[in-house]
Amino acid sequence: MPSIRHSETYPSLRGKPSPASPGRRRLMTAIGASLALPAGLAHAQVPARRTVVIGHLVDRIGPQADLARDYLAGAKVLFDAVNASSGGALRIVHVVRDADADPRLCVSQAVSMMDGEHAELLFGPGDRILPALAASPELARRGLQIVAPLSGLALPAENVWFTRADYQAELDAAVRQLRNYGLTRVALAVSTDFAAGVSGKGTPWLARLESDIGTRAVPLDGNVDAAAKRIAAQRPGAVIVAGDTLGYAGLGRALAVQGWYGFLVGLSSVSPTSAREILGSGYSGGIVLTQVAPGPQEATLRVVKEHVARMKQYLDEPPSQTTMAGYIGAAWLARALATTRGPGLAEIRRALQARIDVGDFTLDFTHGLRGSQYVQLAASGAR
Repeated sequence: MPSIRHSETYPSLRGKPSPASPGRRRLMTAIGASLALPAGLAHAQVPARRTVVIGHLVDRIGPQADLARDYLAGAKVLFDAVNASSGGALRIVHVVRDADADPRLCVSQAVSMMDGEHAELLFGPGDRILPALAASPELARRGLQIVAPLSGLALPAENVWFTRADYQAELDAAVRQLRNYGLTRVALAVSTDFAAGVSGKGTPWLARLESDIGTRAVPLDGNVDAAAKRIAAQRPGAVIVAGDTLGYAGLGRALAVQGWYGFLVGLSSVSPTSAREILGSGYSGGIVLTQVAPGPQEATLRVVKEHVARMKQYLDEPPSQTTMAGYIGAAWLARALATTRGPGLAEIRRALQARIDVGDFTLDFTHGLRGSQYVQLAASGAR
């Protein structure tokens, strides 16, 4: 499958081509160049740029397809801005490929990018393909660093750098915040496949969560209508769904049939746009999703203001919470790589093991391979 280099034209990320003309692009690039790297670097005299090749496997066919597209868009505009900086010490070659339908073959795709494109890092894999990549002894032996996964799975690999909280942290935060809102009667619905993948150490988190909530989880597999009937009989104020977009929205539709219109709480594994489409106009309950990065509405943060401007500058498209998460992951990576003194695994790992402020939002890898535990609830469509 052909790769897409950063200097080439990207395929449409949201179904339409970028409208920027060459003249407009040059003008906007000049306006945004000073934002590409921290102040002081933009005007530094750098004799030569260090080029880093970053591979990116985008899962366009799995449950996270919509999220993966937005995550790519957010990362792309950051890498564009870094390369547009006239005085930057770093040049990024962003090689994008569609992930194979067989997750095991994604390992071969990663090896191919290392051998053919000289990729030193792999950016942004999602839930469907990350486990195979993280468990690959070949990738570990070659020293490929997997950075800023879209996935919220908890995996023990020593070469995976997470710029977001995991699903267990999202579930715990959802329970705490719902209680802070005064909601004490909360139901839990769990997809078996999703639960099995949340933690690489089995599912002890589920028993703990059931104890915290004071109720048993209702399995989503099988008859969703029966699950909805069982949950609606409990008359909860909120239902937390541990599952993907289809599990979340399918249960919401079935609960609406039962006359339940409370708060339907999903994780970052749910695509807001697709969920609303599946729920349809007949659903009038609250749509609540966890966020693992600040949303575009948090306009007081420098990183949010930069991202909103660059989405308009390079793609002329509105930002989303997922484009914001991809942008933050890419911003952290670019700032870390800008401190490297040359190629090599040891130098890359040294640069990544740092505490980096990407613009009023800090990622801290000085104590482990997960740089953020940020989780918030975002509500929409509530009656």
